[in-house]
Order: sequence, then C-alpha cells, then structure tokens
Amino acid sequence: MTDLLVPTWPVQPYAVDGPDPGRRPTRRLTLLMPFRGESAATFDRSARAVAALDYPPELLQVLWLVGDGPDGESDRRRAERAMADAGADTTGIDWTLRRLPGMRPKGAALNHAFPLADGEVIAVVDADVVPAPGQPAEAVRALELGFGLVQAHEISEPGTGLVARARAAEDAVWHASVRGLARAAGVHVVAGSSVYAWAATWDLVRPVRSDDVEESYHWSLQLMDARVRTGFLPSPSLVSATDRPLAALRQRARWSRGQLRAVRVNWSGMTARGRLLGAVTVGGLAVRAALPALVVASALSPRARRLTAGLLLADAVCVLGARRTPEYRERTDAVGWALVVPWHLFGSGAVYLALWELLRGDRGWHSVRGDEEGV
Repeated sequence: MTDLLVPTWPVQPYAVDGPDPGRRPTRRLTLLMPFRGESAATFDRSARAVAALDYPPELLQVLWLVGDGPDGESDRRRAERAMADAGADTTGIDWTLRRLPGMRPKGAALNHAFPLADGEVIAVVDADVVPAPGQPAEAVRALELGFGLVQAHEISEPGTGLVARARAAEDAVWHASVRGLARAAGVHVVAGSSVYAWAATWDLVRPVRSDDVEESYHWSLQLMDARVRTGFLPSPSLVSATDRPLAALRQRARWSRGQLRAVRVNWSGMTARGRLLGAVTVGGLAVRAALPALVVASALSPRARRLTAGLLLADAVCVLGARRTPEYRERTDAVGWALVVPWHLFGSGAVYLALWELLRGDRGWHSVRGDEEGV
C-alpha cells in the first residue's frame, strides 16, 4: 500500500470541479461490471445504481459480467432477477448480461469483456460499487479536457462499529496519500474500480494481466511508462462497509501481495517514476511490518522506543494531513480518526500474511463481502 508515511497534504487538485448540470454528454460510454459469487442484495444494489445514473441512456452501455458454467449459475439468476426488477427505470439503456468463460482473477474477466465494449469511454466498476449519479458525465468531461484516465474515490458506506469507522478514516488517508504522491512526485496509483478511460488508453494495458490479483497496479506502471495524463474525480463512489477485521486484513494482504509481486516482476523494465512508486510501496510495507516488532522491542530498548514513537508520530501526522481536507474529514467521526494509527498497527499483520502467501505461490483472491452476505 502507499498510505503509510506518504505526504497526505497538499493533494493533487481534481481533474474537474464537479458535474456540469448544463452540459449534456455526447460520448458513448460503456460500464464493465464484473460479478462473482455475489449476494442478491449486491445485484439489487448495483441495479439501483445503474438506474440512478445521470447520463443519456441512448449513449450508455452497461455490461454485467458473470461466469459461464455451474459456478456462475447463481450469479446469472440473481442478475436476471435484479435487471427485471429495475426494468422500467432503465428504459433506453443498452444493458446486457454477458456470461464469460473466466472471472477469476478480474484481469481474466476484463480480457474477455473489453472486446464487447463499444464505447469511446470505458469504465470498470466493481460489483459492490455505487457511483454518484453524475460521476460518469463528470469523468467524460475530464477526459475531454485532456486526461487519458480518471478515477473516483471509493468511500465505505457509513458503519456503526469501530472497525467500519476506522476503515472509513483509513480509506480517506489512502486517498489523500495517493493524491499527495501524485502532486509531490507525479506518481499515480490507479485504482481497480471506479476508473474511466478512453478506449485507446485501455489498449495500452491490454491484454490485462490475468495471473495476478492486483492488475490495476500494473496499469499504474504501464500508464506512467506511456506518459498518460491521469487524474481524480470529485464525485465519489460508495462501497459496502464491513465490521469484520479479519476479512479486512485478508483483503489488505491480497493488495499487498499483488503489489509486491508487481514490483518484482516489473522492476527491470520500470522507468524512474515506476521505480519510485515501487520503492514507496516496498518501503511503506517494510515500515508496516517493522512496527509491531518495534513496539515489542520498546519494552527493552530506549532506542527502539524512540524509533517507535517517531514512526507513530509520523503516521499520526499523515492522518492529520488527510483530516485537514474537508471532504475527507467528514467521512467518519472523531473516534474513527483516532483509531487509524492503532488500525495501521493491526493491519501490519497483512504484510506477513502477504509474504507467506507469496512464498507459497498463492495467487488466490480474498473476498471482504462473501461470508458476510451469506454467499
């Protein structure tokens, strides 16, 4: 991850100021939305999000992607039911369900899906993501202003538990660190969802890596090599909140494992900016991994105690840097913000899990929703 000890203020300005109510988009837009083992509630939620999009329906293509064969049968049934229930609210949208031969990892699904997209602009939106209604029009406008790819922040839905509140603040710190890194060093970490790009931009990263769980980190490196102008959108997306700390830990381990592997396999061909991103990633994960050991060593060593205090103080400064930005500050309450540094300590376990999985050659995918929703 890139959020620990990375400057979180000042941040990169947004690509556009926000939705322009008086401007009607004229570009054909395709949304690629992959589903794998999702609950009926997730399909219904996504269908409502499609119906709420403020984009000319005749210019909108929505492709719901599910697996072919027995494993995708429940997804197909749930998708068809959700689409039927939303029918009247989505009149005019070219909305189809496509069964693909491969859905895992996501890169495999995207390789099958991209040839089905006919939009000038193509977006990748995950199953549990609800884009703001004006986000697609805002993204297209940003692309027309000269960007090759833009992405929206994904904000956890409000939760009442301590884990959900801490994760909401942690997400804000991560977003601020990504924008801070973009401003300070011209290094952009591309998210894997709520991301919009010209079809020609996607051609630069195709075929998408289908042997890894962090395909978007590879996109980051490839787009920097191609000098593609990338940016951020002010209109956010909502994602499912979770109060399950172990599920969140496994998800972070997947991200960490994928990013470490991406740095390793790409290092020899990286540009200077790519290597900077790789160094920041590995350095941040190394600091994460060191923190628990330093906390334990602090009981015996004054030097370890001082180093631990310095690192925790630096982490707190980064958290405060994110909190000073109004749209981030409002994402959770004071308790959630106070829990970020302790949550980072807990999250250090993900680095060790990621390293263990790398040594085992594990390239599997951990769901943060499946067990919670009874899939």
